[in-house]
Amino acid sequence: MIIALPLTANEEFSPHFGAAAKVGLFEVDPVKRTVVHASALVPPEAEPCSWAAWLGTQGVKYFLAGGMGQSAQQRMAAAGILTIVGVAAAAPAALVQAWLDGSLTPGTNGCEGGHHGHGHEHGEHGHHHHHGEHEHEHGHGCGCSH
Repeated sequence: MIIALPLTANEEFSPHFGAAAKVGLFEVDPVKRTVVHASALVPPEAEPCSWAAWLGTQGVKYFLAGGMGQSAQQRMAAAGILTIVGVAAAAPAALVQAWLDGSLTPGTNGCEGGHHGHGHEHGEHGHHHHHGEHEHEHGHGCGCSH
């Protein structure tokens, strides 16, 4: 069985699926609760929202993500992949092991409920500035409300 998760270019866990540069693929033995093989791949498409079909061809059954838009989740489901969202950032191998051990406790999907921490108050002039409202390198049509 293969579990996947989004990675940064430095192969760390990417808290937002739409910002991922790579995908970590972990072939696991669910009976022994061990990782058999791990790899980090650059998908053939640059846009994460188009990765679902490719991940399906790689044999991925589960995808762990911090934040993932509804459209991306639907594409994963259509490819036969179950998404687990709201995963807190940690070392990729530790996240997969926590899933295997049954100790992974997902929280809130980082793509629900607004700008999830991108905004803050600048008290001097009393205005509110959102860093999340400018164009990002991620989120292109994945359904996240960035």
